[in-house]
Amino acid sequence: MAPPHSRKIKVIEFDIDGTQFECQVQTWNMANNTDDGERYYTQCPEGEFREEAEPDYALELTFFADWRSNGISDFLTAHDGEEVAFQLDHHPDIPGEHVQWSGFVKIKAPNAGGEARTTEMTEVTLPVKGKPEYARL
Repeated sequence: MAPPHSRKIKVIEFDIDGTQFECQVQTWNMANNTDDGERYYTQCPEGEFREEAEPDYALELTFFADWRSNGISDFLTAHDGEEVAFQLDHHPDIPGEHVQWSGFVKIKAPNAGGEARTTEMTEVTLPVKGKPEYARL
């Protein structure tokens, strides 16, 4: 039996439409929201089958708001509703553990505002078109 293996999330490489934003990201999650599909029964001996569901993925992000002209908040607001390419590299600095998700997301403008005298943070969920491409690098 192999011993347990754990790793802290420290470094990612993340771009949307060719612009790097990893330094603004505090939390990320590639969410697989795909349903299990519908199970159907018939009256024959092999009378069970499953109709598979369409892939449903989303990229969930929490980031430090950045409203400068090249900041992630400004980018998401300016491109609200557009479908653009993304690439997220997880553990890019660790040989044998570097993995990557890529594909297309639909941009959603983030909410703005917050409590006085606190660091401005933003949470956004970007729907992924279909199933993201997964690669081990």
